[in-house]
Amino acid sequence: MNLNQMKKRFFGFSSIFLLLLTTNIVGISQVEDQVLDWDQNQKQFVPKKIPRDDLNLKSTSHYVLENFSIHSQFEKDPILLEQVFGNRKLLTLGYQLQKIESRFHHIYKQAGFKNSKTSSNEIIIIRVDAPFVYSPLLYYDPKVKLKNTALTIPPSEKQGQWNNEMWFAPKWDFPIVDRFVFDRIIDTAACPDAIYHEYTHLITGKYLGNNAIGRSLAEGISDYYAASMIDYPELYSHKTCEGVKRQLLVSSFRLDREIGFYDSNMESDFKKNFTFIPSILWKYRSVVGKELADLTIFQAITKTNVGDRFFPEFTNTLSNSLYLESKKQFGEERAKELVNQVETEIWIPKGVFTNYGFQKSVFSLFPKKNLRLTNADAKTFEFCQNQNEFEFFWQDVNVNDPTLRFYWKCDQVKLPMLIQFDQSNSRNYLISKDLHSLNGKMKFASPNACNPDVSRTGMDEKLYLQICNYARENYFYWKTMEKEMRLSWNDPSDSFEKRQFVLEFAYLGNAKNKFKYQFESN
Repeated sequence: MNLNQMKKRFFGFSSIFLLLLTTNIVGISQVEDQVLDWDQNQKQFVPKKIPRDDLNLKSTSHYVLENFSIHSQFEKDPILLEQVFGNRKLLTLGYQLQKIESRFHHIYKQAGFKNSKTSSNEIIIIRVDAPFVYSPLLYYDPKVKLKNTALTIPPSEKQGQWNNEMWFAPKWDFPIVDRFVFDRIIDTAACPDAIYHEYTHLITGKYLGNNAIGRSLAEGISDYYAASMIDYPELYSHKTCEGVKRQLLVSSFRLDREIGFYDSNMESDFKKNFTFIPSILWKYRSVVGKELADLTIFQAITKTNVGDRFFPEFTNTLSNSLYLESKKQFGEERAKELVNQVETEIWIPKGVFTNYGFQKSVFSLFPKKNLRLTNADAKTFEFCQNQNEFEFFWQDVNVNDPTLRFYWKCDQVKLPMLIQFDQSNSRNYLISKDLHSLNGKMKFASPNACNPDVSRTGMDEKLYLQICNYARENYFYWKTMEKEMRLSWNDPSDSFEKRQFVLEFAYLGNAKNKFKYQFESN
């Protein structure tokens, strides 16, 4: 045998050996069943071997679980099991769906629900690599920036058929530098925190209504439960899930950062502030504990009407649930302490009041009925003969709408006016030893107040214009059409006396004269 033949035979045997070795390695990797699961010590999702029995498969041939049927894109039949075993993404998806479902079953039982099913009786269709979720090549709407990588379609009926699906997909993006730098790229089916988020949408969709999905309240609740599942305030990050590709300028989605104050604009477009609602719920959890927080937030979801906002409806419902549940578990005294702690440490510092917090505000001391006071301005008696008074609607003033509405009644004419309390921080509405007055601005109730509605029966147009012009010239500044005013109060010297309120403002042109109205607190 010559040297060339020996070389050929050596390389032939080597090739066969490498082929067999490679085949064996691939075979091992294909049959090794792993999922990504949370490691509390490492604070991330790590590979974990699982026995196939843990999947609770309901089919010997296809990827069907007790309440889920997992499909590839829009295939009619579920994925074949031979494609599932060894595929960590697919195994993780089924395993974690059952895990979050089990968590909500536990919450349902704690809440006393007889039926622990979290969704409709129909099986939930799960689709991976769903193209319409992410690809502008297959779906494009110029009015919508399509950046979703997962969608939840809550139970809905169409022509007798129930549609109840969740779609997962990797994020699609153009290979342009600025998008690569700023966008978070994520394969949602491979990241358990994203799976938890989407499953929670089934809960919010069931109770808050299908249209709630995509709104700030439902999105915030989904983020909260995703974080609560792992007991860690960071989500959708390459630090926690390898399915998220690290980008240069994308900061982590953390719920334990300072979030500022409530802004009603976030209710209409949650994309303006992704973190406020889940972060304030996370703070709530840090005070009351995981179990009580998960339970009472769920109870608040079930008692919240379709179309309700986070504040004030949802927060009111949540505070009520906290009081009732903690009273049942710990007694009334502890329930009051816990509610008070949540108010003073979470809601009020973030500009959010509930019915419990309202009792700590100055508005709770206002009269509970209309208050009529004689107009102290002597000049107005020149054209007001029979009646010259203000009627204040104190019972309507609250922390949600800090506006005092009132009428100036002059004979048979009524001029609608208002005072808007102007505080940069809503905590200034609290009854405090350090705060003895509120500032505000007096305005006409209508921008066209001096254009009388002649259709009103009994309206004396001449008198109306007379008092309107008098108010404009004497009560307001010409340029701003608003007047600074002050509502002050002092503790009575005698403990048996009621607290005295004084509403006062000077009218333009004569600093010596003031409108000053004094009344007792309710």
